[in-house]
Amino acid sequence: MTADAGPPRAAGDGGAALRPTGHAGVDAVLDRAGELKRLPVAEHPGRYGELHAALVAELDAEPGTVPAGLVPRPRTGQEEAGPR
Repeated sequence: MTADAGPPRAAGDGGAALRPTGHAGVDAVLDRAGELKRLPVAEHPGRYGELHAALVAELDAEPGTVPAGLVPRPRTGQEEAGPR
């Protein structure tokens, strides 16, 4: 999440507030999750699958298009060497 992503937005009746991530594609998918409350419970598993696939697609996008806080830094091998 970026520091300037904005104020929380309501997640629905009794739901936790969601903070914008600063990544328009991810925020759009999270906004679609709010539609669940209008669907019959029997349709939730299918919708969760769709939302998960959409999030994976957004986060698998070219690294330059995803804010740095949402993508792990590449490992250089130096992390495991420890202090000298």
